[in-house]
Amino acid sequence: MFENITASEIAGYTVGALLLSATISASKLDSFVSISQRSSLGMCKRCGDLKMIACSKCKGSGLIKQRGPFDFITAVGEKQDFGLKATSPSSSCMNCRARGHFSCPECSK
Repeated sequence: MFENITASEIAGYTVGALLLSATISASKLDSFVSISQRSSLGMCKRCGDLKMIACSKCKGSGLIKQRGPFDFITAVGEKQDFGLKATSPSSSCMNCRARGHFSCPECSK
């Protein structure tokens, strides 16, 4: 299967694998760096002295939008207008009671 593969193709696959792994690990690295910076400044490690944390389910908006696969807006029974922004139905978040945030558990101790 790989008998006719060239050195430049191998290099391309290697670079692609490195970029993919860097993309996947970027959020973990960012979280690690921000926690270490907050602790060195004497701030709360979790919220950074904001005293609140965004809801992980609604991402701090208080609303959960009903979307289709791959985060596309489903337009069932609606006329699709290509110059206008389609509105998707949304419901209030039950996790945070539509507030979008919680009080920080580390600061409230």
